[in-house]
Amino acid sequence: MNWIFALLIIQAASNTGVREVKATGCDIVRVNVSLGMTTVLDLADVGEPTLTLHADEEHFILKTHENAKRSIAILPQVTEQDLRKIFSQENYSKAEPQLSQGLDKVFRTNLFVFFKNNQRLMFQLRFVPKANADYVLRIRPEFKGGCRV
Repeated sequence: MNWIFALLIIQAASNTGVREVKATGCDIVRVNVSLGMTTVLDLADVGEPTLTLHADEEHFILKTHENAKRSIAILPQVTEQDLRKIFSQENYSKAEPQLSQGLDKVFRTNLFVFFKNNQRLMFQLRFVPKANADYVLRIRPEFKGGCRV
């Protein structure tokens, strides 16, 4: 009976929407985002970020909160006008995966997160269908001397 309970706990944990990634300062970590979804970078094991830099501030909003200083929320922002620029009228479709593929081709970008002691993490923000988006991406750091800023 106990093994059934343990199996249910493991299955529930795997369906929580939390993906864990080990990363060094040299790794580029893929972050799967989708329109209408917020993705949270969980940096609890890394530390409090001192600076974030990303190339596309128009289409990706980053938010932090004083009560969650080791988390960064990523909110993709794409307007109807942006969609019309990507897709011609005859090819325009909000159906997945065509939409996410078009968005990814045009709006994929990078994100740098800096910490104390010259440590950094690098991310690539990629559009995917909602079913494949990261809800929470927990980062397990493995900082090594050769990858410091």
